[in-house]
Amino acid sequence: NVMLPKKKLLLVASAVILVSAVAYSAISVCFPSRRLALTEFSFQTPGALTMGLPIVEPTLENHVIRLSSNVIVGTVVTTPPEGWVHSAGFFEVKVQESLISYTPKSAIIKVYAENGMYEVGETYLMLLIRNSWTSHPFDFYTADSQFVFRVDAVSDQVTRLKDPVERVFIPPFQDPKYNSLSRLRQYIRSLAPANRIRYLRRDRDVQVLEEAPSHAALINMSDHIWLIETVSAEVVPHGMVAQVRFRTLHGYKGQGVHDAISLILPADVEANKRYLVFLVEWECGFITLATRRGSLVAEDDPQFSALVQRLTAARP
Repeated sequence: NVMLPKKKLLLVASAVILVSAVAYSAISVCFPSRRLALTEFSFQTPGALTMGLPIVEPTLENHVIRLSSNVIVGTVVTTPPEGWVHSAGFFEVKVQESLISYTPKSAIIKVYAENGMYEVGETYLMLLIRNSWTSHPFDFYTADSQFVFRVDAVSDQVTRLKDPVERVFIPPFQDPKYNSLSRLRQYIRSLAPANRIRYLRRDRDVQVLEEAPSHAALINMSDHIWLIETVSAEVVPHGMVAQVRFRTLHGYKGQGVHDAISLILPADVEANKRYLVFLVEWECGFITLATRRGSLVAEDDPQFSALVQRLTAARP
């Protein structure tokens, strides 16, 4: 029968074409072409970091897919206070539109960025990384100084900050058709599937627990519970947290990490003072407070004695 091998060949060829098409589609989603290169670097030296952001090739695709948890259009409401001596600070931004990941419209969010990146009253397309940590008093977003896009809604144009001192803006992309907000919005939304697949921090949508409902719940959820004595507490430049060195006086829960000597804790921690700390362990052994409130209890806190008694009674 001569027809059978031909039919088999046709079926095999069809299957190969189908698999190739599926593979090509997957590759296109996960690794889109990098055609939106920036026209030139901005004022930041290539290789520098803002709040630990990893460096990628300066294309819009790379930042949206590999780094960004949220992409919004927002209007700056406040800037860091006048006389702020540090190189970066918090900007309050009113959300006008969400392009990737949901950020409520009209919500006021805090964006940590270099001084001079944004001005009050101006509207920007922002590529942001969400930071949600129990050691910090509130959630905030990190912005990269290479991607400061000012929006003119009337003319439907987007420009990019080149010089923060002189406030010089330039066309952002080598392909000029994407310097339109409407075209750029459409393109960024087309990258959303790849953003969901490739985004490195899978916990970006996880909300930290503000406070445990009870002492029993706090003890149960904690991987480690220590009584520590702080040796030093150095507040970091943005003023929200401190790098705290300590001695572990007693371990009530958890094994194998009592040789830890430092933690990131809230900025009001004092040196040479005793605290109960309730901690959870994240991936790669990173340890942080179990909840935003109630997981760091000073010796002079009314809750301290009751917690110590409960922890001591619970030990075998």
